[in-house]
This record gives sequence, structure tokens and C-alpha cells, in this order.
Amino acid sequence: MKLSIITVNLNDKAGLEKTIKSVLSQTFTDYEFIIIDGKSTDGSVEIIERYKDKVSYWVSEKDSGIYNAMNKGIRQAKGEYLYFLNSGDALYTDTVLQKIFEGDPHEAFICGNFYMEVAGKLEEDRSYKDRDWRFALYDLFAGFLCHQAFFIHRSNFEKYGEYSEDLKVMSDWKLFFQGIALDHLPVRYVDTFISIYNMEGFSTQIGGEIIYKEKLQVCNELLTPSLVEKLKRLYYLDQNGFVTDIMKSKSWIYNGFRVFAKIGRILGFVKS
Repeated sequence: MKLSIITVNLNDKAGLEKTIKSVLSQTFTDYEFIIIDGKSTDGSVEIIERYKDKVSYWVSEKDSGIYNAMNKGIRQAKGEYLYFLNSGDALYTDTVLQKIFEGDPHEAFICGNFYMEVAGKLEEDRSYKDRDWRFALYDLFAGFLCHQAFFIHRSNFEKYGEYSEDLKVMSDWKLFFQGIALDHLPVRYVDTFISIYNMEGFSTQIGGEIIYKEKLQVCNELLTPSLVEKLKRLYYLDQNGFVTDIMKSKSWIYNGFRVFAKIGRILGFVKS
């Protein structure tokens, strides 16, 4: 089996049905569909029951958080690739998966474009096109990767383990940081729009302070103290408590850091 699609839901009946319909409309069929529900009370279970003949596995039970729910899906998954499309998100067209898996790819990560849905309006993001993943150390510390735009080879979970449940919002970021920024695993880009990402989810509503704190927690675990200190100098918390990248409008500093990141890899700043 090529793909396992994992959907996590908690009390989002309408969003769940939207997600299910986008999956079941796909022309590509070499996938299994897994739904992990957190014991919803809004009728979500009835929606799952309605489509259960086309769902490979589902469960509705309490969990300890979104990553605990996602890990339940990982344990059930049998596909070569895992894809997390949470309740309220949707695949963009019915040919998305067909385009992604043309040619039978096997890279560690496959990514493409995505739309962000904010107050019913769509904003496109093509930022992964022509991206130089060799400089992912800075790029990932500075920002994020949208997991709705990434297909993750199951070997990543075999190598790095399941999502860290001690992190509230940065556990998927940690996996990308390990695989792409530190180990430089190959990323295949497909120039197509994959998903519509609902920006009303938990991870997009939480403040920047917790995001910054969890990024530092991951970096302290994986990097040398000297490199962590260098990364910390790139940010400050604004008056609203959000992390601000001081290099955002200073391209000469940004380019200088890219050189530093390359030197850092050569000199082995990263823990082995």
C-alpha cells in the first residue's frame, strides 16, 4: 500500500465530513483511510458511521492531545507514506494524490503547494517551490512546514520515533527539523496544490511564546549549546508575546546566516 491518510477529529462534525468527502473523491485509490476521533459529542461519530464502509480503520475514544491522537493513527498505518489531513482540511482537487504519486516516488518527504483558508478566503502558498533545503536549519527555526502539504515516508517514524507528546504544537515541526534540517533527507517537490489548510485550528491560534519555547526545547535536545545561542539571537518576543524574526527585512543578515549554516554543517556543530 502506498499511502495512509490519517484524520484526527474532535467535535468538528462539519469539518470532518468536508475532509472525508475530499479523500473519498480521489482518483488515486492505493491508500487506506484512518480516522482518530477524540470521543466527540457533536455528532461526529454519526458522520464516521455514515462513511464507515470506505474507512479502513476508525476509533472514537479519549486521548491526551493531538499528538497522542496522531500517534494512534501512526500505529495503525500500513502505507509507505503517511499523510495527516485533519478535520476541517481538504485535498484541493480529486486528482491531487494521482499527481503526487506519479512515477512511484520513494523520497523521505514529498511536498507541494497549499492554500490557507482564513475566514472563508483562500491564500495560496508556493513557498516550497525552488526552495534550497540545504539551508533548512535557519529556515525551519525561523518558520514552519505545513504538514498538510507534506507526505512523510514511514521510515522517518521508524528512525525518529512517534511524535513527541510532551510538545503541544511543535512535534511535527520537530520531525521535519530532524529529517530535513539536521539529516538532510531528500525532499521531492511536486508543483501542484495539495490541500486547503483550515487556519482556525489549535496550532494556528496559540501564541508565539509557546511556539518559541517548544522550538528551543527541541533545539536544546538536538543541537550544541553554542549553536542554540546563535539561533536565539535571531528572535525576540514583541509586545503581544509573538516571536519576531529580526532578520525578516534584513536580507544581508539572512544570506550571511546561510553561509554560517553551511560552515556549521562542515564543522559539525550538530550533535551526532
